[in-house]
Amino acid sequence: MLLFSNSLWAQRPKVGLVLSGGGAKGIAHIGVLKAIDSAGLKIDYVTGTSMGSIIGAMYATGYSGKDVEKITKKLNWDELLSGKPIYTDVSIDEKDEFGQYAAEIGIKKYKPQFSTGLIDSQELWLTLNDMFLPVYNIKDFSKFNIPFKCIAVDLSNGKAVVLSKGDIVTAVRSSMAIPSVFTAVDYEKTKLVDGGIVRNFPVKDIKEMGADIVIGVNLFTGLPDIDKLDDVLDVFYQITQYRDADDLVEEKKLCNLVIEPHLEKYSAGSFDATDSIMDIGNQVGKLYYPYFKRLADSLNAKYPVVYDPYGRLPKVESITIDEIKYEGIEKTNTDYLLQKLSIKPGNAYTAKQINDGFRKAFASRYYDNIYYSLEPTTEGHAILICKVHEKLLTQMKVGLSFHSFTGAALLLNLTTRDLLLKKSRTMAKFAIGENFRVLLEHKQIFGTKANNFINLSWERQNLPMNIYNDAQKVSVYGVRYSQFDLNYTRVMTNDWSLTAGINHQRNDFSPDVDGDNSYEGYVSNYFAYLASESITTDRVNFPTRGHLFTVQAGVVFGRKAQVDHTLAGGTTEDISSLYNNAADYYKFMLNFTQFHPLDKKWTLFYTLQSGVCLRSQGFIIDNFYMGGIQQLFRQQITFAGLNEEQINSSSTASGMLGMQYNIMGSLFLMGRANTGIYNFSTLNKAWDSNTVKSINGFSLGLGYNLGFMPMELTTMYSPEIGKVYTHVKIGFVF
Repeated sequence: MLLFSNSLWAQRPKVGLVLSGGGAKGIAHIGVLKAIDSAGLKIDYVTGTSMGSIIGAMYATGYSGKDVEKITKKLNWDELLSGKPIYTDVSIDEKDEFGQYAAEIGIKKYKPQFSTGLIDSQELWLTLNDMFLPVYNIKDFSKFNIPFKCIAVDLSNGKAVVLSKGDIVTAVRSSMAIPSVFTAVDYEKTKLVDGGIVRNFPVKDIKEMGADIVIGVNLFTGLPDIDKLDDVLDVFYQITQYRDADDLVEEKKLCNLVIEPHLEKYSAGSFDATDSIMDIGNQVGKLYYPYFKRLADSLNAKYPVVYDPYGRLPKVESITIDEIKYEGIEKTNTDYLLQKLSIKPGNAYTAKQINDGFRKAFASRYYDNIYYSLEPTTEGHAILICKVHEKLLTQMKVGLSFHSFTGAALLLNLTTRDLLLKKSRTMAKFAIGENFRVLLEHKQIFGTKANNFINLSWERQNLPMNIYNDAQKVSVYGVRYSQFDLNYTRVMTNDWSLTAGINHQRNDFSPDVDGDNSYEGYVSNYFAYLASESITTDRVNFPTRGHLFTVQAGVVFGRKAQVDHTLAGGTTEDISSLYNNAADYYKFMLNFTQFHPLDKKWTLFYTLQSGVCLRSQGFIIDNFYMGGIQQLFRQQITFAGLNEEQINSSSTASGMLGMQYNIMGSLFLMGRANTGIYNFSTLNKAWDSNTVKSINGFSLGLGYNLGFMPMELTTMYSPEIGKVYTHVKIGFVF
């Protein structure tokens, strides 16, 4: 109940609003704000902690409850809390290695380095910058439309820090830095973490600001049962509440009204249930609306005031950048950073334009975190201060892999940047397991726009080559494939590149079991090619929109071979002369997949693939391999219904239609239907109707997008083969 009497004050009493922390549960604050606005109740002071500081700061700077609700509904919480670049912002030259490992650790002086938290949340910084652009020029929080304070904790001594001045983005980000989850925030000569550790419900602070009547929304109603701690965020949030539990009792006594929404079903980490939490907040707001209305009417009757809760936010469309300054740059290149930011002093930019530049810079993988603050100069103008936390130039990445075809493997990657020259990436990548694979690569960037690349690489792969007769596997070869490649790539846009290159390929092969009609030896050749690639999908695994496109065409020449053919009875003949200095032939590969979201649950996708060797002798090593669900190796044409390599042909073409359904959370159901033709091109004919064959296939699979260990289990069938196969992928592919 409301504990006040309006006869106690000679002037209009000040109303304070306190919003506690609570992680995802903080979304419930919004319903209370909407009810306060609807009642016409003027709030004079706001304090908040953690999530309450973000919601409270938005309200204090001028956003209405409805504004906050509208913004919150558009947020992508997975992106905000991932700590990784948004996949669509990653340049195509970096997408080959993005999201392919379970862990990434910086190396300095041969020792691993760890941050102060699991999540730096670059996207959270930028989103907060966008939200608070209208008050970029207000550095004293008492000058906001509603005076505001938030609470953080000094990591050096564990004491509360009341933030009332400075950069509002830094302040609220500090207040929600849950220790060991979010990285601590630099502040003067110390670091700040989540204020909820010592003062999750900052009522004393709002009383000190001058509040006579205090409305508090408290989301902490006691430590939850251990069986409700579902994820790492819940566990660490529980730890932060031990000390605050005692303080809460005293803070609540200072309130005139304490609102405690019933959110027992949810935890601090329930960001997948924000809609439900928002609904509960709206219900609570409706429940308390009569109290807010009665208070507003009572105060306005004795102390009239003109107040509009919906027109309080300053109007700032863009900012003219007078100058760019840098904090934290030591090893990286400012010219390269400017190229990524695409921001020039003297021009005006919206928050979105500035943020897009910083997203692209972050996606370059040179930075652990890169955000900004705006230092106001004259009206509508500011100095852009780039706050850079450089990524250690050497990174070790680790992942696990199991695949029905390649078996189990430990994936290791050691990447160092600027090793030989500035603006370069040097990488050694290994798959250590049943089938060893290695890739050594150096990528050098040059040009004024940093969109030209010279790539030099060597790779070695040991993989089985299975020879089938319909459903029967008749023989297995061990193939040791190696390739030196030199190419020039030009990045045309962030998601499209053109390449011209030449490589030398060598295949050493031998049967796992000696037998009749088998081959042993090696074949080598050069391949000069042109290629193009475009990737616009929204994520690495289980995408819902965008496309994947690769095309490559070139000429194979300079053929050398040493091949022995074992005949019936065990006799061997040297057939090297059939392949040595053979005539050049032409190779073409196309792979295009498009994803179309039908609604929030359903995604339609389709694939067109083709691989053709024109004027080829049709030797098994040169051919394309149809089968499998994921792309695992060169010259593979994926095909639902077939095992990898089940069809070997110099000419293939296929189409696939599929549907993906998001059952719940990160669980997906996928169905695919394939149809294709092969053997339609021969040595002398680009199209030979006498040799062409057709194939069809279907599959049904379950996938789980567990970030550090994505999984997919598939059952598939081809009527032409007449056999059901199962297919398993756990983790990542090389």
